[in-house]
Amino acid sequence: MKKLLASALLSLSFFAASAQQKPLSAPIQIFKGYTAQLEKDRQEASTNKKYLRADTLLKQWVRNYSILPDSVKTYFKGWEPGMYYNIACYEALQGKKEAALGSFEKCVALGYSNYTNTIADSDLESLHKEKRYLTALQTLRERGDKGYILRQSGTYDRKVNKEIPAFTYQEASSPELMAFKTKYNLDSVAGKGDEISRMKNLLFWVHNAVRHDGSSNNPPLKNGTDLIEVCQKENRGINCRMMATILKDAYQAEGFKARMVTCLPKDTLDNDCHVINVVWSDNLNKWVWMDPTFNAYVADKNGNLLSIEEVRAKLHADKLNDLVLNNDANWNNKNKQTKEYYLGYYMSKNLYWLQCSTKSEWNIETRTPDKGIVDYVNLYPSGYNTIKAPKVSNRYMTSFATNNPQLFWQKPVVVKDNKLAVVQ
Repeated sequence: MKKLLASALLSLSFFAASAQQKPLSAPIQIFKGYTAQLEKDRQEASTNKKYLRADTLLKQWVRNYSILPDSVKTYFKGWEPGMYYNIACYEALQGKKEAALGSFEKCVALGYSNYTNTIADSDLESLHKEKRYLTALQTLRERGDKGYILRQSGTYDRKVNKEIPAFTYQEASSPELMAFKTKYNLDSVAGKGDEISRMKNLLFWVHNAVRHDGSSNNPPLKNGTDLIEVCQKENRGINCRMMATILKDAYQAEGFKARMVTCLPKDTLDNDCHVINVVWSDNLNKWVWMDPTFNAYVADKNGNLLSIEEVRAKLHADKLNDLVLNNDANWNNKNKQTKEYYLGYYMSKNLYWLQCSTKSEWNIETRTPDKGIVDYVNLYPSGYNTIKAPKVSNRYMTSFATNNPQLFWQKPVVVKDNKLAVVQ
């Protein structure tokens, strides 16, 4: 309970700074300052077990928030669920069970989603056997327990949609990839070790070549060379999609076949997805998980690298303990990643459905006037893509839907002499 509002303040402050937003209006600044002081007072009251005082402060915030102009209220809308959650905690600690149940139901109705914190929070222990609490908790679980949501997803099938184009990959001999390899001496970066060590070295290189900034705008030219150059010139970061673009180009410049994979949540209102890479291993005969944003790859207990499909299957079967995350997985060389957060929460949320472009090539997502439509394939669990059309097109892209993982993860083919050839 005690850290929820502080965390909200920190993350919103970071977002505002990193997104380089326009200066906040005076009313927003005033209410933000008021909220920060209230949080200090609340923490002090909570530390001293003055729960009535802490409860009163939060209810004061709710009343003041309710009378804000809409233009100001919008900025703080995401804080309201956490306020009601903390109110429920303080009411429960004071023995006000009915009031606490009402506040807990309110926080869930407003969209509160921290299921993990809720089930571990002893402040709400007096409510645990109450039917109203359990009903609201189940609603919360269906929103906030990302592993549970993934485990409830439908199965795949083996139906073949012949309309879906084949996935193709650019040859390392293409001029753009050869220039990229020469400019950044990628032969030296990859090294002379075995296949897996070369894959890992290229992953480490991209992770350290640019920093991640999830709130940044995408540069107009989306290829390995231009993305690195713009980061160096403007001293800026790029989002996960752009980092995956660089790694895809680096792998293909070194002769590997690679894709960018957009990993997406079930919740259509959740705008937070994640983009990683897969690279084809001839030795393992499968696509291997590589994530440049978090310098991450996943193995089994014997050290064998795993594919996205294998990791998802383990998470779907509630076998997180069978998975091993590399010890040096991190964000921007600052925040170490744990298996429990990265796989058990973040990627469990973002492995509900997957999307790949059918072409892995230089500048595939750079928009130019003469650019044709780019084809994508979406892999859905059965029962989910009933809300999606089998084929959707707009001026930039066509998306095809499938429930067939074998089709989606088909062995790579290359385009050579205008013909498709399967990699042997």
